Amino acid sequence: MIFAITPERGRALALGFILVSLSAPASAAMLIYEALQRAAERDPTYLAAFAAQRANRERGEQDRGSLRPTVGAFGAAQLTSSDSEFAFGEAQETYPSWTASLEARQPVLRMDWGARGDRATASDDLADALFRQQQIDFVARVSSRYLEALNAQDQLRLIEAENLAVRESLENTRKRYEAELVPGLDLREAEARDDLSRAQRIAAEAAVEDAIDALAELTGPFDRPLPSLKPTAEPPPLPANSVEGWLALAGDNSTALRIAERQAEIAAADLRSRKAETQPMADLVGTVVHNDSTEYSIGQLQTEARIGLEVTVPIYGGGVTSSRYREAQARAEEARYELQRAREETRRQVARQFRDIQVASANTEAFRRSLVSARAAQAAVEAGYDAGTRTITDVLDAKSRTAQVQRDLNRARYDLLINTLLLQSTAGTLTIDQFLIVDAMFDLPHQ
Repeated sequence: MIFAITPERGRALALGFILVSLSAPASAAMLIYEALQRAAERDPTYLAAFAAQRANRERGEQDRGSLRPTVGAFGAAQLTSSDSEFAFGEAQETYPSWTASLEARQPVLRMDWGARGDRATASDDLADALFRQQQIDFVARVSSRYLEALNAQDQLRLIEAENLAVRESLENTRKRYEAELVPGLDLREAEARDDLSRAQRIAAEAAVEDAIDALAELTGPFDRPLPSLKPTAEPPPLPANSVEGWLALAGDNSTALRIAERQAEIAAADLRSRKAETQPMADLVGTVVHNDSTEYSIGQLQTEARIGLEVTVPIYGGGVTSSRYREAQARAEEARYELQRAREETRRQVARQFRDIQVASANTEAFRRSLVSARAAQAAVEAGYDAGTRTITDVLDAKSRTAQVQRDLNRARYDLLINTLLLQSTAGTLTIDQFLIVDAMFDLPHQ
């Protein structure tokens, strides 16, 4: 699975397996594994998962414990005042007495022994599956916000570059206008584009702040810069290249399916256990009792040891047993339908997320080719402007198209990376290896 961390060890070891695997020196930028480390130390949802796992595993231990011996002790001390009349007279006495007993009981016959064992095993597996699901959800949540922040940051850089280019075009147009080489309409058009570019920059800056705030909500405040995606970076290789292949992986690894399967097993075991409540039960019982009333004139000192077999046969319990059995039947049926729903939902999610990857991959390739064409068209328009055959509006339109294609390309590349991680999380194949590859896809800021 992904990794293991406890709240106590988290602040010292930080993502157990990750720190073992990642021994590179600290970077000037906060890479994705460090974001995971920081979030693991403070995310209450993730930290609560450890307590939930411990609590859930105790359910299995409780089932096992119900089949083990029990030992109990009892003691009592009394002060008795007695006023008696006999044929030969009367007696009044006040005397102390005490009793102590020890009982050991071992179940020897329960018709649901097998059901309890199956339920205990399924409860342990369910606790682990729920915890793994929390781990996967945690990694998907942090990595998605991290990549969204990187994309917003890259979009801002592109808009800033476009803003600079538009400003240069405005200055050039102003000089040409002052030299009476272009009409006033061109100058007003350039000024309008500059105003629009500045507005886009303000919106992009706000988007970066929102994305950073969303990431900091999980990781805590940070003042280190974030890296950027390399222009030639390729997403991690996929373990399967078809929907059928991913469905097979999900069938073997999906935590959502494991959870539904274990819940169905527990419900089936509950049904068997409720049915056994109408069957005889037998316990081997050993008892030692000590009574001391020697302070009484006819008292005694008695020690008694007994061992025997106790058999209980339920006959009528007011309809409670039958009601519990009917409830267990309905719960088992509910769990079977929930398992069916989980399988269908997993199939749908895997198919949709695989299509999302295909769309993002196709968009990435299309925008790369479009960017080459847009840059060539921009160069031709700029040459025509210098030759006097194109207007400043044509130049600004060409620059805007190039910048927009570049932004679309970046968005598609981040979508491809995010969708790849989400698909692997749904299929249950997400591991730390993916984050080692992802970190290698980033360009670190200059120190």
